[in-house]
Amino acid sequence: MAETHKEITKVWIAPGCIVCDACETDCPEVFDVQEETCVIRPQANNADFTKPLTPSIITAAEGCPVEVIKFETIDVEGPEPWAGKEAEGAGAGSSGAASGKASGGTKKAAWTPPEGPPDPKWAGLLANAYTSRDPNARRSSEPLTAKAPPEAIKRALPKGAPPDAIEAAMVGSGFAKPRPGVVQKIREKTAGMSRREALAAGISAVLLVAWGSLAVAFANGLGMLQNYLVPKVINEPPSVFRAGKISDYAEVGVYEQYKGSNGVWIVHEHDGTLVALSDICTHLGCIPNWLPADQKFKCPCHGSGYYMTGVNFEGPAPRPLERFKIYLDGEFVFVDKSVKYRQELKQWGLPGSEIAV
Repeated sequence: MAETHKEITKVWIAPGCIVCDACETDCPEVFDVQEETCVIRPQANNADFTKPLTPSIITAAEGCPVEVIKFETIDVEGPEPWAGKEAEGAGAGSSGAASGKASGGTKKAAWTPPEGPPDPKWAGLLANAYTSRDPNARRSSEPLTAKAPPEAIKRALPKGAPPDAIEAAMVGSGFAKPRPGVVQKIREKTAGMSRREALAAGISAVLLVAWGSLAVAFANGLGMLQNYLVPKVINEPPSVFRAGKISDYAEVGVYEQYKGSNGVWIVHEHDGTLVALSDICTHLGCIPNWLPADQKFKCPCHGSGYYMTGVNFEGPAPRPLERFKIYLDGEFVFVDKSVKYRQELKQWGLPGSEIAV
């Protein structure tokens, strides 16, 4: 049997990124760590670009503390093109080790505690590390000292460990510092006070909380009364709307006049059919843009791409765009958004999913 190896053709980031910067360190050609999340660089949506970077992408995925780096592979005949290249940097010190990592060596050396002062690269990262999920939380100004790299933390945890266990490991290893609890804050504020002063401060805090709770309850009661007395008006576009005349769509192409107001593209396809495509990306609900020069829909959030027919072909989108019911009443075209058709359920082609132009 001929020898085969795997090459990566598609990479994406699942929800849950903690912005640890490890993936961009392992494979900067593919991963771009930003302030709140990590994204895939545009050029990495091309399979020809990702295939030679397969070892680096796998290394980044294995080193991700929360396992949000996902990828798809294909089997390719022949030996791995990068096999044996890890020996090129042997004996060259730290640069040799780095080249071995980038070339895709599958065997990882056991981690040993570093000697001397911490790496400045980690010191800069740890100076701003915190464990709170609140983006407005105040970051610690006290620098931390690295005790273990993220790969060692990940190997020490069981496979599929929950996020709270991962955070606990990062705190225990010195990568993050938890925010002080309520009891600790009270102790800090009452430090140096006499028992009488501390008791008075505690009573004041309790009264403040009680009055605050009463105010919140009163506000909620007023809000419920308003909801009961004031009629509710829903300012949403109707589910059924008239989309012009059939003669308005004589040319093959994408018509965008109903995208903003009704969330629908009217598409005259090359096979002579007229369809109504939803403008909601099937990945995380962003609104793609139609790029006439490239003849494709492109999502600005995470790079998903769709052909003019609505079929996905790049990025993390898991399935094609949805179709709405479309029908003729005389010479007028109508769209019913309450009825949807999905390609992966083999509903495209059913009556109502398209009309002949």
